[in-house]
Amino acid sequence: MKIIPNTLFAKTSLTIASALLLFILFTAFVVFNYILLPVGKQSANDLAALIALSAKTWVELPPNVRNDFQQELLENHDLILRPAPPGDDLAPMTLHSPYMSFLEDALNKNFGYPIQIHTSVNIPDWYWVTLSVPRQKIYVGFPHAHIGAEPPRAALIIFLGASLFILVTTLSVVRRITRPLEVLSRGVETLGRMGQHSPLAENGPEELAKLAQKFNQLSNEVQQLLDNRTTLLGGISHDLRTPLARLGIAIELLQGKEDPGLLQNIRRDLSEMDTLISRTLELAKMMREEDTHTEPVDLSAFLSEICQSYLEQGKILDLEIDGCHALSTNRLVLQRVLTNLIDNAFNYSEQQPVVLSAKCSGNKTTICILDNGYGIPIEQLDKVFQPFYRLDTSRNTNTGGSGLGLAIVQQLVALQGWEISLKNRSPRGLRACINIENAANTEQQAMKGSN
Repeated sequence: MKIIPNTLFAKTSLTIASALLLFILFTAFVVFNYILLPVGKQSANDLAALIALSAKTWVELPPNVRNDFQQELLENHDLILRPAPPGDDLAPMTLHSPYMSFLEDALNKNFGYPIQIHTSVNIPDWYWVTLSVPRQKIYVGFPHAHIGAEPPRAALIIFLGASLFILVTTLSVVRRITRPLEVLSRGVETLGRMGQHSPLAENGPEELAKLAQKFNQLSNEVQQLLDNRTTLLGGISHDLRTPLARLGIAIELLQGKEDPGLLQNIRRDLSEMDTLISRTLELAKMMREEDTHTEPVDLSAFLSEICQSYLEQGKILDLEIDGCHALSTNRLVLQRVLTNLIDNAFNYSEQQPVVLSAKCSGNKTTICILDNGYGIPIEQLDKVFQPFYRLDTSRNTNTGGSGLGLAIVQQLVALQGWEISLKNRSPRGLRACINIENAANTEQQAMKGSN
């Protein structure tokens, strides 16, 4: 797990660095071509014009004031103008910078003949041009410091600055991206090793925040599954201990005699154990299966059949239907959910009438079971869906059931994508409602809209 963030860090860094490098190179190209080069050409033109004006002025001046003019050029313009060469070591430049090329072109235009820039070993960091004036030659020198624009140096500074910017930006951005992934990687490793993990911070970039949110949700679901498994094992061991103890006592009492009452108790205990094991296995099966098969169901006829089956048992189940016809759903699952809820309603309503109602509106169907029992304390409305949770803490199956009925209902409802809610009625009683999205109505509405 530790290799993933490091590999991702390297790949992401390379990608971002490449993108930034391309952007910086494009920026440098634009700056160099549209800012530095025009500035360099203008500076070279200005210097060439100054040299040409100085040479022409020097020629027109009387000989007795030329020295003063030369001194003025040196002090105020960093130019040396002299009728004699600075030395016998003047040599044309072999390697021209862009600025020197611009300067030579500007001088050629000003004087009308080819002019080369020379250097002198005796006077380093100075450049010389030889100008032909009437009846003689003059030599004009200017220092390297006189060059205003330096495109190569500017380009080098831009490149180095861009490289530093790329490095800092890449490390910062990639670290911001990969840090949550490193935390997520450690969380997944801990979850796989220990089955639990502290919630991750749901911050950072939107995609990573959503990923952390999904991981926290997954972690909670895994923890809930583990808790349910522990509860199942604990509940089974606890609930089987009592009938097993009774069986042991009955066997001891049956030593050497036959007692019909004890035999009946043994049969009852065996039936209770079989029911408990069957319902536990059923819940375990519901936790790992997902049957979303649907079929058209005539809801009115379907609910009427359920009411008739309870009427045959001597139980009064009133039916109220509002605007419901066809419903596309899983018939067997819906029947199992409703019968579990109705059985609970009768168990806790002291055999008083129970109401089964159905209301359809648009693509939503709501089926409710209303009883007249004592209801459920508000703080326990959510807990009753937990396996083996009973409102009656005596563990008596005659008064509190096995504690698995509502757990099975909740699991079936979740697998079908339905919603279940419990709400106390006033002045007494409980309302248990199932909300179902009617796929059949949705398809019909879609077909009507397309027509």
